[in-house]
Amino acid sequence: MKSNTITVTSSENSGDVILTVKRNKFPWWIFLFLLPLILLIPIKRDINIQYAQQGSDIAVAKAAATVTYPVTSTFGGKTMLTVKDTTDTEGKMVIRDVAEPLWYKLFGGHSDSLFTSCGNGCYSLKNAGYKYRDFPPDDFKKVYLGAVASVETLFVADADDGEPIPEADILLVRTVDGNSTSDNVKSDVAGQFDIKGMPLCGTVKVVASKEGYENDTLEASLFDISNMTDEEKTLHLKPLKGCVKVIVKNLNTKTLLTDATVTLEINGAARTMKTNTNGVGVGMFDSLRISSTLKFTASKAGYADTTLSGYTVQQFMNLDEEKRTMYLRPLTKSLVFKNVDGTGAALSGVKNEIYKNGNLIATEYSNNAGEFVVANILDSDKLSIAATKTGYNGNNTKVKNKTLAQLNTQDSRTIPLTKIEQPKPTPPPPNNNKQDDLKGESGDLRINLQWYCRTDLDLHVIDPCGNEIYFSKRKATCNGGTGILDLDANALIGTTTRPQENIYWLKPSPGTYTIKVVCFKWRERSQNPISYNISIVDKNGRVDKRGTIAKGQTITVCKHTVN
Repeated sequence: MKSNTITVTSSENSGDVILTVKRNKFPWWIFLFLLPLILLIPIKRDINIQYAQQGSDIAVAKAAATVTYPVTSTFGGKTMLTVKDTTDTEGKMVIRDVAEPLWYKLFGGHSDSLFTSCGNGCYSLKNAGYKYRDFPPDDFKKVYLGAVASVETLFVADADDGEPIPEADILLVRTVDGNSTSDNVKSDVAGQFDIKGMPLCGTVKVVASKEGYENDTLEASLFDISNMTDEEKTLHLKPLKGCVKVIVKNLNTKTLLTDATVTLEINGAARTMKTNTNGVGVGMFDSLRISSTLKFTASKAGYADTTLSGYTVQQFMNLDEEKRTMYLRPLTKSLVFKNVDGTGAALSGVKNEIYKNGNLIATEYSNNAGEFVVANILDSDKLSIAATKTGYNGNNTKVKNKTLAQLNTQDSRTIPLTKIEQPKPTPPPPNNNKQDDLKGESGDLRINLQWYCRTDLDLHVIDPCGNEIYFSKRKATCNGGTGILDLDANALIGTTTRPQENIYWLKPSPGTYTIKVVCFKWRERSQNPISYNISIVDKNGRVDKRGTIAKGQTITVCKHTVN
């Protein structure tokens, strides 16, 4: 041990006073033994991670996360540990008390890497590596997850023929986490389009549209769409269809021409019809796609052909009558004949068989002015005409072996037909109770509807209590009397031209029964009203009520009182 000497000068005798202080010095060499122990002290820290959506910064909550990280032992050995947890409502996950010796923390731990993955089915991150030094001790390291995306191909097809529809307009409305965005695409030449760049858990609403078609819509999650068949991923657009009427007239006389041939060229195919024979000279084409372009060609013996084109079905349907009229120019030496009834009034729809020089050359039907044309006649030809019409006596003598010179007046070309008088039917005897012609059950009261075509008529009866019995409510009870509809005809399948509907009561309650007929589904080509008959059978006998009903009409036929 060493001493330190301090010298103090005395003021009395100027002598020197020597004060000696002794101090022990710390043995520095002890640090050489303690330093290794200090460097082996474990240092603990927390690893704080917060997961968020790429681009939106929204926390990915309640997601399954996995973190694999190295832990260094006291003497340098490394062990890989894996922690699995679920993120909290803020997308956070904490790995607590990750321990490393001080020496490694000072000289190498800053360069270690951990690997993390996370996902919730909508967003995911796979095996992303981060350095330990990237994780601040007092804050959360934000790690971003990308959307779990899928590219799904959908299709647009014609609902009638299944053919793909190119250039269809597609509206995509994407909804992810309550937020919606939309954009527009078009189907390609194969009728296909893709849904890209959205999470599988997102919902997409797809609306496909095309001029001339009804829209179709598909709405589902992208995950559900990814599991659909191609047929389920196809939007079927139903073609809009319309009916067009074309009119054919004589160019010179402006009279209507019946039995003219009209050829319609549409979508590369041709359809042919004849103008009808009831005198109006009108031809009809139905079930045409409204976006299709039309081309008509009209022809008739003795006339030059004519064409009409340049319109779509939708445009043609909106034209006035004049623009829908095709005029045929008659060839030379044509004569206009006329059919009249016994009073001299024009008679349409008469069948006129035309013979030239003894040979049948044509059959013409008179129009609504009673007129028809015989064309391409030479001066030397001899004409004969046999005129017939149902319900009239035929006439084949007015024009018989006549030349042009003998047919030079309108009177000589007017062919009268007299009406056949039909015997009047004998009315049924009073209180007639015959029911053999009626179908269905019978009782003390029975109401039966009969008609004679495939249109769907419905019988409705309101009983004294206000109950309405018909196809949707087939049974009702009023004061102990139960009415039952046991026949409903021409509803969906198995239609017939002799349908009946029947409602009966075994014991009807007294009061007034209101009887109605409803035209539910029209299936006729003609728009003319159709005939029906209501048969009411009770203890007093049978009464028939006849009438007609038009398309879409509801008729209250009568009220029947039961005492």
